[in-house]
Amino acid sequence: MAIEFKKILESSKFPDSRNNSAEVNSTLEFRIDPLTKDMGLIRELRQKQLRKPDLSGLIAKSLERGCPFCPENIDKMTPKFMPDFYPEDRIKIGEATVFPNTTPYMPYSAITVIGPKHFVALPDFTQQMLFDALTASQICLRKVYEHDPKAKYCCILWNYMPPANSSQIHPHLQAFAGYFPLAYHQKLLDNSKQYYNESETVFWSDFIAEEKKLQERYIATIGNTVWLTSFVPRCYQLDIQTIFQSKESILSLSLQDMEDFVEGLVRLFKYMGDRNFYSLNMCLYSGVLDEGSFWTQSRVIQRAPLPPLDISDTSNITLLGDTKASLRHPEAVCRELKPYFS
Repeated sequence: MAIEFKKILESSKFPDSRNNSAEVNSTLEFRIDPLTKDMGLIRELRQKQLRKPDLSGLIAKSLERGCPFCPENIDKMTPKFMPDFYPEDRIKIGEATVFPNTTPYMPYSAITVIGPKHFVALPDFTQQMLFDALTASQICLRKVYEHDPKAKYCCILWNYMPPANSSQIHPHLQAFAGYFPLAYHQKLLDNSKQYYNESETVFWSDFIAEEKKLQERYIATIGNTVWLTSFVPRCYQLDIQTIFQSKESILSLSLQDMEDFVEGLVRLFKYMGDRNFYSLNMCLYSGVLDEGSFWTQSRVIQRAPLPPLDISDTSNITLLGDTKASLRHPEAVCRELKPYFS
């Protein structure tokens, strides 16, 4: 089946009172996601680079509250796994530690503290820090599957800093597993399966081939991971997609896959740091073992209040109109990001 990157161009005309009422023709670009059919709106606005934030007050306040993830508190203030699930209480890989989430979002919900440092700026995350945290999270999800094979829908999420809805400054991941996926995850799985049944090919293989041919949003390939800017961004500024080729589940990712992924993350974080971005959401979406129609993938979106009034970066058109809005064309972001992957 053909992969269609559908764009709908519309315009809005009005007189510009600041320029002798000269007619202004404002272009609107609607996009339709080739798999999910989600709608996005690209409304490019000229923006100055964000100022480098002063986070010292925020960090100090978070320490005054007391941080359960800091080394002196983690054993005293965080829970342990049930003995029948993991007898050693907590999973530890390098400096990463995994334990149950006291505010679960799925039947199986865990926190992975990335390391001992209370605050880590995006460009300061190392490959080893990220590798240890992701592999520790993967071990937890594998334990869940061994313990309860019906909890076969899993993901790894990262809310980094308050604009991304994180209640803790100390960097940490969340690993979820349950009996059904979240809504967008479900849409990815269902539409991938439908495409596979109709075409007898994997959508993500065809998708990557088409993106490489177009060379508009394709950034780079690192090992088994393919890096792209998303055709329909799910946020205002930055939406980066990573696809693990032929890997249907987080559970089946190899150590080399993880190495490839964290190498790309470090490159991405350097780009984000150079633009004074300091907050993100990430989700690793897993397929189901032995189904074969979905390839595990990640989305990273930048989060920040928008100047000059520090308004929310999530609009009513997204929350109430279910249409993703972006202030930048992903093709322009791709051109900026490519040198970081060369």
